Amino acid sequence: MLKVLFTGGGGVGSEALWKLYSDRYEMHFADANVRAIDPIIALDRCHEIPWASDPKFVNKINAICKQYKIDLLVPGVDEELLILAKEINRLAPTKIMLPNYNFVQTMSDKFLMIQALSKQRLPVPLTYLLKEDFSNIDFPCIVKPRKGRGSRGVRVIETKVEAEMLKRTLGEAVDKFVIQNKIEGQEYTVQMVANMKGQLLAVIPVKVDLKRGITINAKVENNLNVIGACRLIHEVEPTIGCYNIQLMLTDKGVVMPFEINPRISTTFCLVVAANVDPIDIFLGEGGLDQLVSFTDGVQLRRHWTNHFTNNKQ
Repeated sequence: MLKVLFTGGGGVGSEALWKLYSDRYEMHFADANVRAIDPIIALDRCHEIPWASDPKFVNKINAICKQYKIDLLVPGVDEELLILAKEINRLAPTKIMLPNYNFVQTMSDKFLMIQALSKQRLPVPLTYLLKEDFSNIDFPCIVKPRKGRGSRGVRVIETKVEAEMLKRTLGEAVDKFVIQNKIEGQEYTVQMVANMKGQLLAVIPVKVDLKRGITINAKVENNLNVIGACRLIHEVEPTIGCYNIQLMLTDKGVVMPFEINPRISTTFCLVVAANVDPIDIFLGEGGLDQLVSFTDGVQLRRHWTNHFTNNKQ
C-alpha cells in the first residue's frame, strides 16, 4: 500500500482525508502541534515536526520519510513550500506533490501572481503595492499581505483616507502589502491537479457558500466557464503538482482570479469526496485527452466536535 505523509495535519481536512483515503493508502499526518491532529487518526500515524522556520525542519521531514518509507509527501502549509521545493532531490526517493520551485515562488507572492497573469493578458483585479500610487483603485477595496494564508491580515478599506492612514501606520512594513479592487461576484476555490509531467488532468471548481478564513460550506459545481478559465491559467503558467486557484465569477461571467495557492487547499477532501484522486493523478502516467470527470453537486458542511481528555492519566 502506498504510504503518504500530509503536513499541516492539524488542519480541518485531515479527519475527512483519514476516512476517505485509509482504504487506499497508508496515511500519515505531521504538524508542529501534534496534539492539533484530530484524535480519530491513529497515534502511530501522527508525527511532530518543527516549524518550517526551524533549521531542523527538513532533517525531521527527511527522517520521518526514511523511517516510515513514505512514498509521497503532500505539503499543506505555505511556509514550508519553497523550502521543500528546493529539497526534492534530498528527500528522494520520496516524491513531493508540489508545483515546481519557480511556480511556488511566484504564486506565493500575491503581487507577483497578479503581475504574472496580467502579463499573459488574463483578467485580474487591479492591484498595486500599497506603498505606490493607488489613485486608480475603487473603494471599498481590499488590502492584504503579499504573503499569507487564511485571510490573515486582510482588510476591507472603505475610503482613500482610510487607505492613506493605514499606509502611514504600517511604516516600513508597507512594502509587504498590496491594495486591490474588491471584485463582486460568486467566489470559487478551484483545485488543479497535474501529473509529474505537468499535464493538467483535473480541474474541480468548488462554489464557496460560507467562508471564515477557511471554507465552511461549499459545493462542487461543474461550471464550464470557470473550468475553461482555469485551464487557460495552466496553459500560460504550467507546472506539475496540485495547486488551488481562488477567483470571483462576476455577474457578467468574467472569471477574476485573485489568489493562487501553490498547495492543496482546505477543500482538498471535498475533491476526494467527489470521486477524484489527486494522488493517483499526480503519480500516474497521464495520456488522457480530457480532464477526469467528477461527481457534480457534492457538498461540504463543516462542523466542530469536542474532545475531552484527563491529563492526570
